[in-house]
Amino acid sequence: MKIAIIGAGLTGLSCALELKDYNPTIFECCDVGGLLSSYDRGSYKIERFYHHFFRWDQDLLNLIKELGLSNKVVWRITRTGFAIEGKIYPLNTPLEILRYPHLSLKDKLKLARFTLRSRNRDYKLEDDKGAIEGIREELGDSLLEKFFMPLLKAKFGENYKDVSYAWLLARVAIRSNRKLKGEELGYLRGGFWQLVDKMANDLNVVKKPVENIGYLNGKFHIHGMEFDAVVWTAPLPLLNPKIASNLNLPEIRYQSSICALLGCENHLSDLYWINVDRAVFGAIIEHTNFMPFEDYGEHLIYLASYTTPNSELFKMSEKDLANLYLKEIERFGLKRRDVKWIKIFKAKYSAPIYEKGYLRKLVPYRTNIKGFYLAGMFSKPNYPERSMNGSIKAGIEVAKALKEDFGLT
Repeated sequence: MKIAIIGAGLTGLSCALELKDYNPTIFECCDVGGLLSSYDRGSYKIERFYHHFFRWDQDLLNLIKELGLSNKVVWRITRTGFAIEGKIYPLNTPLEILRYPHLSLKDKLKLARFTLRSRNRDYKLEDDKGAIEGIREELGDSLLEKFFMPLLKAKFGENYKDVSYAWLLARVAIRSNRKLKGEELGYLRGGFWQLVDKMANDLNVVKKPVENIGYLNGKFHIHGMEFDAVVWTAPLPLLNPKIASNLNLPEIRYQSSICALLGCENHLSDLYWINVDRAVFGAIIEHTNFMPFEDYGEHLIYLASYTTPNSELFKMSEKDLANLYLKEIERFGLKRRDVKWIKIFKAKYSAPIYEKGYLRKLVPYRTNIKGFYLAGMFSKPNYPERSMNGSIKAGIEVAKALKEDFGLT
């Protein structure tokens, strides 16, 4: 049994581990680990795009245990805030929330009720309704404009108008399990490169892009090699149009991610995550307010933007983006002289846009071509909250579907 896996991100790697007895061949065009790949600073490694996990991410935690990395797991209470007009407001304790000047007490009470109620709602019933429409109906224009609109823009860029209310409700429910002083998040002390390395160890990874997959007499042909089955885990837009046209796939639009990673002399705040209103980046993530400064010897700050593959922002050069981000961050109190270095990382197809009707677009693992499978960000485990856990779960489940179809044990 010869199996090809396209993409060495978490889904591809977890799928390969499930199929390890059959020595699958993994094709990867870029970095092993995908969005979880790391930047090597010499004395340490740090993820190109910020990552963390949750207590309920059982598939990820099981994998960490299996790979002997449980002693690296760290849980921390993280503090969050909101940045408006260049000023940062912490929003964690009841007192901090009461002091927040940009919402009335009435709106704060409405928001608290909405958050609590979201845990018991069937978000699927709201799949065809837009998030903006749903918030306006339930909470009014004030909360929509002053609280939710900046969050939607930060998460989806110019696609915020298309987002489903089902996604928003589910997202609020998932992220509402907070402690009194903040949200509890997990990390792998020293970096997630350790997880990627352990997963990829002894796997057959071929560093070549797959632009075409031939199919003849029930066999798949890739780079001169023949396979009985193929598992595609890369973004759907990278599929060859001839193959995609035969799969009857739903139309799924993707967003792009741009992450600026800054190494700094000083910290910006004492918060881990800051949502930002009206800036080129939608979030400031200060990693060294999550993990100890001593692990790195410098303060690390992510500036995250979400846009589309054809946007002018995404097309900008790394040099121009770096200058733009450095100019913007000065509005929030970080001086350019405090920035020792800056790196820009881009992901053209980082995740699907969870637009209205998205639940009907979730892609099943099996396709109408025997032996051809799909799994990744577009799979059910990554909705409504795309995550490391969801990607690992998708890889495990697609491998089980393949083994079942081919009678493998």
